[in-house]
Amino acid sequence: MEIQQDLKDGYENEKIGFEENDSHVDGSESSDTDDSEKEREEHYALERRVVELRKELSKSPNAYNTHVELISCLKKLGELDQLQHARESMHAIYPLTEELWLDWLRDEIKLSLSDEDKKKVESLFLRATGDYLSIDIWVEYIQFCLAGMDIGGAEALEKIRTVMEEAIRHGGLHVVKGGLLWDSYRDFEMAIYQSTKAKTETENINQAKKITHLFNRQLSVPLLDMERTWKEYNDWLEILDQKVETHVKASYDKAKIQLEKISPLEDTLLIAVENDDKAAVYRTYLDLEMNEIKDPSRIQALFERVVAEIPLYDAFWMDYCKYVDRQFKTAETTFAVFRRAVRNCPWNGPIWASYIFAAERYEKEDSFISGLVQNAFVAGLASAADLLAVWLGFIEYLVRKCKSDDSEQIVQLREAFTRATEHLHQSFDIEGDPECILLQYWAYFEAKKLNNMPKARELWRQIMGQGHGKSAQWWLARIQFERAHANDVTEVRKLFVKSINAVTSLDWPELIVKQWLQFEREEGDLQTMDNAQLRCDARMEKVKKERESKIVKDLDTGKGRKRGKTEENHDSVSIPPKKAKIGHNSASTTKSDTGNTTETRTNASQPVKPITIPQPIADPCRHANTVFLSNLDFNISEEDIRSTMSSSGTITDIRLVRDYKQRSKGFCYVEFSSSDEVKEALKRDREPLKGRPMFISPSEPDSALKHPAFKYQSTLEKKKLFVKGLASTTTKEDLENLFSKFGILKDVRLATFRTGISKGIAYVEFEDEVSATMAMNKTDGTTFQDRVLTVALSNPPPRYDKKTTDREELSLGGGARERKTQLSFVPISILRQAKSSTMPPPPPPLGAQKSNADFRSMLLNKK
Repeated sequence: MEIQQDLKDGYENEKIGFEENDSHVDGSESSDTDDSEKEREEHYALERRVVELRKELSKSPNAYNTHVELISCLKKLGELDQLQHARESMHAIYPLTEELWLDWLRDEIKLSLSDEDKKKVESLFLRATGDYLSIDIWVEYIQFCLAGMDIGGAEALEKIRTVMEEAIRHGGLHVVKGGLLWDSYRDFEMAIYQSTKAKTETENINQAKKITHLFNRQLSVPLLDMERTWKEYNDWLEILDQKVETHVKASYDKAKIQLEKISPLEDTLLIAVENDDKAAVYRTYLDLEMNEIKDPSRIQALFERVVAEIPLYDAFWMDYCKYVDRQFKTAETTFAVFRRAVRNCPWNGPIWASYIFAAERYEKEDSFISGLVQNAFVAGLASAADLLAVWLGFIEYLVRKCKSDDSEQIVQLREAFTRATEHLHQSFDIEGDPECILLQYWAYFEAKKLNNMPKARELWRQIMGQGHGKSAQWWLARIQFERAHANDVTEVRKLFVKSINAVTSLDWPELIVKQWLQFEREEGDLQTMDNAQLRCDARMEKVKKERESKIVKDLDTGKGRKRGKTEENHDSVSIPPKKAKIGHNSASTTKSDTGNTTETRTNASQPVKPITIPQPIADPCRHANTVFLSNLDFNISEEDIRSTMSSSGTITDIRLVRDYKQRSKGFCYVEFSSSDEVKEALKRDREPLKGRPMFISPSEPDSALKHPAFKYQSTLEKKKLFVKGLASTTTKEDLENLFSKFGILKDVRLATFRTGISKGIAYVEFEDEVSATMAMNKTDGTTFQDRVLTVALSNPPPRYDKKTTDREELSLGGGARERKTQLSFVPISILRQAKSSTMPPPPPPLGAQKSNADFRSMLLNKK
């Protein structure tokens, strides 16, 4: 508000000043002969533009580009006071870039005449170096110190050395530009060495040791042009008549090896233009440093390079904050990075939440943490997920702090829960917290911490009322909560009754039935079990009718199909007749497959002559030109298949497999004119048709004897990304539009259920690894279609062959088939005993076979 008020005041004063200036110029236009007409027009245009920019900033103080343009205009006008005010106003909101800082610093250096002015410039340098790592700013700082101080004074020398050491600490590990700082430091010490030659021998020796020590330190750091530094070091030792020490040579060799590892990445960064390309390279660079080199100082220096070059990539800021917090574990270092992170990426909720967590760990006062939350809300969070992350971070802090016997803290916590839910609802409606995370957390707090089950149940009623009342999953979660925290049998049973009636037939009410019956086995008696069974049976009967009516409705509304009508010129598969029920002295008639003749089935006294089914002659060429389509919609017709598959080639035949009522079984055979057309058709595997993915595979007549092979790799694929968290409405085209900007796509596969509904996961394959890495770094954790994506390299778990030799046996046809053990229906406890027992089975009883009379005597205990 203060900044906005300053901008408004400045706008009014500026407007008045410019109006007076305009009137003055109008009155003395004839006397102003030195300036050309063009210069005057440019001057007036700049003044008018400044007025417009100040007016814009008074309405939108956070407009970054407007701040930059205002600073540029004021500098051209030469309005130094207003220019300084504009720079200060911008820096109060945003960190400044290297160019803006250098421009500001050089202007102030020109005006610094007194010692007080120089101190102000020094403080300005400290502010500049606190925003981002900039080697050029540090070099400018060093030059300013050298130009404005007396090198002969001991105090001045120590002050310059302090600045040099700070520069080395911040930028000395910069592989590309760090050598500039080291060279400046050595040149400074070398100048002192040259000036002390006329002094005592002790001073010369001490100064020479300082230079040698600087060489040793620099040669242990992997920097570009290390060979030149090594040559200068050897020349220096020759002057001193000394030899290279072993540990110095070892450190130099180690640094050269590290430089060889990172040089390809540095070369790639030099040619990278787009920020996305740089981000992908820096991600690989960080992985190398963190997993192989493992030097905390180098890792921190690399993070500083990353956030300085691409400061708006919040993922790097988040990783930097986590690394510093876990590695160094000091409040000063951690908070310094967090402060810069939220200034650069104020829209990122997880960064603010981590900031709150760190403040709690370092025992900051309540006012500090509350201030963080308020600053996060004012900063402008990007999405509902960001706002939810901040509220959760703050509420988690209050929960950990709250004591069950402190009524004031309980009231404060409940108020926070209320404000959070209202804030999310007002800002994003139901999308603010679609999973009801806050309400579930609140209900848990009331039940677990405060033993207030009525309040917890009320919160769960709110949850179920937010569109979850027809979901079996949410009802089971509600029931599980009740059992975990209260275990009120009556209340749980009421919930089961409500849930079985509320869940729709399309949302698998079988889950409710299963859990209810299990609950009654554990907690109920005969009457409650009987009542539950009756309710479940009645509900499932109703569900069955609802599903059947939906199927009939879908069949009636199907395109290109009439129920009960067979298609002409169709090579149908002959279906063997069912076995007849044999009665005493009875005969039955049945229609044949064609429906024109009847067959008479004789009674049991007449032998039944076995039917010989002729085996078709296999045509290998025909199978080679045929593909097998499965997972088809049951309402599909041959015309639908022909219109879809004809784009792959000339179709010579379509064999849609039907049941005895001439209804499609969901699979068919499509025969093409050549094998090349088959290859084109196979490329269309999982292509959607009427909302369901077609499974297309080669037609193999002996496929029943073969086990299907998994067609995708189950190892790490660096060119393929695994994407999860997708919305159910996401299409393949949406993914192609999202990922194609990162490189050439080779394939995009959206995983779906057999019904065609998306599983929420997909595989995106690129032509090269760099594009895949770039896409992963750019999209992981981002929001796409109101969902937070998780993107990683494809690395599925290995697939194991579940077939074992002891589970296979020969079938009647001579092939191998899987069989189930005969103990599959035996209780598990007995089955385990049977498996673990090493005793042989008891032998059969000896002796003659017993008669019925013997068994009767045994039953009556007669001897």
